[in-house]
Amino acid sequence: MTVLGPGEGPRLTALGSTYTTKADAAATRGGYWLVEEEFWADTTPLHSHTDAEEAFYVLSGEVAVWLDDAETTAGPGTFLLVPRGAPHGLRRLSDEAVRMLTVASPAGMEAFFAAVVEQGEEALLDDADRLIALAAAHGTEILGDYPVV
Repeated sequence: MTVLGPGEGPRLTALGSTYTTKADAAATRGGYWLVEEEFWADTTPLHSHTDAEEAFYVLSGEVAVWLDDAETTAGPGTFLLVPRGAPHGLRRLSDEAVRMLTVASPAGMEAFFAAVVEQGEEALLDDADRLIALAAAHGTEILGDYPVV
């Protein structure tokens, strides 16, 4: 059994979010990765995950989510499920970071963010082709910028 208090768990900051891991691949036998996410970037790129579903439960703040060729606003208490392979992106609407419980199933997405930290986020952001290739190697296809609404 794992018991973690508020704010406890390994932390990782990459690409506009800080992730506090509550359950990783080792704890869930590869079933899922559960994090408390603080999304502080303006947007994510439009992207899809070839091997995983992703779910978000908004705890605080407000975020716009691009999914199914439309934008939806999500505030505290909103649950969002992004099916495997569905193009999606996030756009922060609140001044403060958006706090969410985020689940990726199966686990594995955490390896991408760890690789970004290991290889150096700034260097990857300066070399879009390298970042796109790294994402693809970890099951994420970067499709472009967040759509202009």
